[in-house]
Amino acid sequence: MDRVELAETLPSCSRCGGPLTTSGVMPHEDANGFPIHLELCSSCDTDKPAAGALLRWFATGGGHDMARVHEGADLMTEWTKEAMAEQGWIWSDHNGR
Repeated sequence: MDRVELAETLPSCSRCGGPLTTSGVMPHEDANGFPIHLELCSSCDTDKPAAGALLRWFATGGGHDMARVHEGADLMTEWTKEAMAEQGWIWSDHNGR
């Protein structure tokens, strides 16, 4: 993701119709020309390693605790990598990580 936008409301999960914890739109489109959406849903993603860890961080107040901001950034990065892989994308940054 190349920017973050805050929203008052999130769309519903495209998989179960439930509420999303967070959502991201990738800066590129899929093979059909549609935006690629990364969705974090407590109903659909709890059993996934990175998504589950990020959901637990939110559930334990991490999103409201400035002392945990670095932990949250690391978890968000790992979730983004995991969600991108589900779309057939591979994480790449300018530092070679």
